Amino acid sequence: MAAGNLSGKGKPIAKGEWMNHSIAKNLSDFVNRVALFRFLVLPLVFALCSLVGATETILNLSDSKAKSPPGKAKLRVFVETDAGGDPDDEQSMVRFLLYAKEWDIEGIICTLSVARKGENLNPERTGLGIVRRLIQAYGACFPNLLLHDPDYPKPEWLLERTVSGYEDSEEGVNRIVAAVDAPDPRPIWFMNWGTAGSASSSLKRALDRVLKERGPSGYAAFKKRICLSSSDQFGEHTTRILPPFPIWVDTFRPEMDKRRWYWRFSAITAKAGGFDIQRDMLTGHGPLGALYPTNTTHKQKEGDSMSFLYLVPTGMNDPRHPNWGSWAGRYGPNPAQKGLPYYWANQPDTWQGTTHRENSLIRFAVDLQNDFRARLEYCVKPFKGANHPPQVILNQIHGTEIVHLAVTPGQSQKMSAVGSKDPDGNALSYDWRVYAEAGSYPGKVTVQNANNPEAEITLPKDLGSDSIHILLTVKDSGIPSLTRYRRVVFTAK
Repeated sequence: MAAGNLSGKGKPIAKGEWMNHSIAKNLSDFVNRVALFRFLVLPLVFALCSLVGATETILNLSDSKAKSPPGKAKLRVFVETDAGGDPDDEQSMVRFLLYAKEWDIEGIICTLSVARKGENLNPERTGLGIVRRLIQAYGACFPNLLLHDPDYPKPEWLLERTVSGYEDSEEGVNRIVAAVDAPDPRPIWFMNWGTAGSASSSLKRALDRVLKERGPSGYAAFKKRICLSSSDQFGEHTTRILPPFPIWVDTFRPEMDKRRWYWRFSAITAKAGGFDIQRDMLTGHGPLGALYPTNTTHKQKEGDSMSFLYLVPTGMNDPRHPNWGSWAGRYGPNPAQKGLPYYWANQPDTWQGTTHRENSLIRFAVDLQNDFRARLEYCVKPFKGANHPPQVILNQIHGTEIVHLAVTPGQSQKMSAVGSKDPDGNALSYDWRVYAEAGSYPGKVTVQNANNPEAEITLPKDLGSDSIHILLTVKDSGIPSLTRYRRVVFTAK
């Protein structure tokens, strides 16, 4: 319940709620009267909340960068990296930092205490030093990034949250435990970028500690707040010790047709949309892009980037539904983990006459690489000198959330993107398309006026319990052309 609605007005107070109607109203009035002085009273309010179990209610009052503005709840994320080994971690970190505004970053944990000689050429020789060097380069770009979006986090804020996860350090473990235990209802999304040859994962060590100190029930309560978009470096906690994680999306595997999924990112995206690494990143795009290493086994390898691209809120994706599609492709149940909410990249898409799992990424490759190119330009260009993504409005609904519509089978349903706009005044193009693989209805469905702002679909009479997904793609005419989406999920009433 939001701080402005503590009284429960408009709905009855639930049985067993932490305070009765009268007390709630008084607290609401109190909060409103001291709103101008919240920086002074906030610690006192939090202390009171800890006594009555209502800290969650007051969170919206905090101006901390770690909290999202009302109506724009961000995902809370951790990255665990063995930066200092394969330079592709540094490549992915460059991209990650340019997307830092999309999430509330709870921590960046560095697990490699000494960089590998020969493999890694960074002048910094510790994992922590390498990541901090990248953040400092981000900091040099930060004033210009703010011209394009005021939500970019301060470099100092990121540096505070960047800690060692070395074998002799508990910093990473402590940060994970504190974040999971925090009175914030949002779960943690944890990304491990590989810790082979470095310290064991801080998440594994955190789970070991919690199981030992809190027992099975405390462990279960702790673990249910952690979601994975990650490789598996967590030992028995992943598959043997119950309960399972609420969801695990393995954005690295499996190998299919002798092709490793996390290696395919390079082949599919490196030159998508005409991206040129020298022109668009290494030259004239500020100190962060200049630190992107090129000595990987695969050009622009970025083997870890799909772990966070899966979480970028583009209007198309919902991280709780891996089979719906994202800028990291589509994911289906892992047959080796039958019955568990564990997924990996085994879902084929039909696209441009072929059917293959790579199509689930190929179909969006130009969009995501153009977006990266634009963000690199934000490091050096003024607002009017760069392009910005369109803002898509679906059926008068702003934002990026998925729209669910319960409809009567056999009837027509209109869909509208009227009101969508481009912040740079560029022309917009529209494409309404059935995303057949994401839905479950097996028949053919046709969208009428598919390239207009307003479209129409006739729902099949035999829809039954199946679903139909319509993906609206809106592109602008800027350079590079940028894209955002909205998704409608139709089910029968």
